[in-house]
Amino acid sequence: MDLAADTVLLDGKPVPLTGVEFKVLRYLVTHLSRTVSREELQGFLDSFETPGASARSIDVYVGRIRRKLGNARHAVATVRGGGYQFVPGQCATVRGPAEYCI
Repeated sequence: MDLAADTVLLDGKPVPLTGVEFKVLRYLVTHLSRTVSREELQGFLDSFETPGASARSIDVYVGRIRRKLGNARHAVATVRGGGYQFVPGQCATVRGPAEYCI
């Protein structure tokens, strides 16, 4: 994920995320050291005046992100009773503060 260019690449190909999906993934990536609750994600999306950002719609957005990530879907993990966490796989590399590859 290139946070500076607002793009997500998987095996060198762009992942077609909607604006809300990208914001959710970006938030998880930038907070990868901890679990992010549904309520926190909802509050984050509310700050952008995103319509329909209820706790259950967060689950839908995460599901869509996982489908679009295909083989890298494991990178967005569910933390039971806690929310979601970005977990880079063992092949992941961090190239700098603005880029993450999954």
